[in-house]
Amino acid sequence: MNIKPKDESIRSLLISGCQFSIPRFQREYSWDKKNYQEFLDDMLACLTIKDNKLETSSYFLGTMLFVGEYSESKDTSKPILVVDGQQRITTITILFSALSDRFRSIGEETLSEQIFKYIMTKNDDGEDVRILQSKTHYPYFSFYIQDREKTDAQQAATEEEESIKESFIYLFENLEEKKIRTHLKKKLNSGDVDRLTYLDILKAIRDQVLGTAFISISTPDKENANMIFEILNAKGKRLSYVDLIKNKIFEIVDEGGAADYADVKWTKIKESLNSRPPESVGLATFYRHFWISNYKKTPGSKLYDDFQKDVKPKTKKRYKDFLKEIEEDSKPICPNELF
Repeated sequence: MNIKPKDESIRSLLISGCQFSIPRFQREYSWDKKNYQEFLDDMLACLTIKDNKLETSSYFLGTMLFVGEYSESKDTSKPILVVDGQQRITTITILFSALSDRFRSIGEETLSEQIFKYIMTKNDDGEDVRILQSKTHYPYFSFYIQDREKTDAQQAATEEEESIKESFIYLFENLEEKKIRTHLKKKLNSGDVDRLTYLDILKAIRDQVLGTAFISISTPDKENANMIFEILNAKGKRLSYVDLIKNKIFEIVDEGGAADYADVKWTKIKESLNSRPPESVGLATFYRHFWISNYKKTPGSKLYDDFQKDVKPKTKKRYKDFLKEIEEDSKPICPNELF
C-alpha cells in the first residue's frame, strides 16, 4: 500500500496552488455548534500575551487523508481528493470568510483581500479557482462563503446549507470586537487584552489557524483511500452509519461518464425527504425506518454491519437496486393514497 505521511500546516495546504475536491461518497458538511465552537475555542486557547503582543503556539489538528500528493503535485489542474478532513477544511474556509468580513468592517480592505488567497487561488491562465470544491454544497457554498461580496447569496435549502450558514453566522458574530475581547480575557485571565488592538487580535487568530499542524496522509490509490476512510476518523464528528453505507455504495457503484448513477439517486432521495410535508425528514431517521420496514429490526449501532451482511451480493447491480429501493420509499405519500 503506497501511503505517504507528512507533517504539514494549514498554510502549506491552502497555498499549494491545488484545488481540493470532496469526493462524491463523502458525507456532507455536518459540523454543529459544539464542533465549530470547540475549534474556535481551541484557536483562542493557543494564544498568549507577551510584551503586549499576542503570540501563537502549536496546535495539532489530527490526520487528513488525500488521494494525490498536493505538496509534490506538478499538475495543479487536477484536483486533490479530500477523503478525510473535509469537515475541518470546510470550517477553516468558513472561518477565513468570516475573518475577511471582519477585516473589511474596520476598513482593512487589503487584509480582507489577502486572507481570501486561502479561499480562492488562480490557475496558470490567471482565472479564479476555488480552493475547496464539492458537488453537495455547490453553488451555495461558493456564493455564501467563497465570494467576498456575497451579492449572490441564496437561501439555505438543505440541511448541509443550513449547517454552513449557521457555522458562518456563529463564527462571524463571535469575532465581533466586544465578544472576542471578553472571550480572550476569560481564556488568558489577563487584563492586558484591553491593551491590544482589535486588528492585532484578528491577525493573531488568522496566524494561529494558518500555523495549525496536521499529519497529511496521501495515496495515489482511490481504493486504498476508500478503505482507510472507513477506519481513519481521528478528529471531528465520527462517521454515522449513513455515512459509511453511502461510502460503500459509492465505492461499488463507481461509474464515469456524463451521469453518475449513485450520485443522481442519492440526490433524488434527499430531495424527496426535503419535500415531505409538513417538514423535511432527516436522512438517518428515514434510513433506519426504511431498513426496519424492508429488512429487519436493527439498532442504529448495527445498521452498517447488517447492511454489509444482508445486502448481497456486493455487486454494482445489487447496490443499484438497493438505491432504487431507498428512492422509492423516500417519495412523499400522496394524501389520496391514505384512503
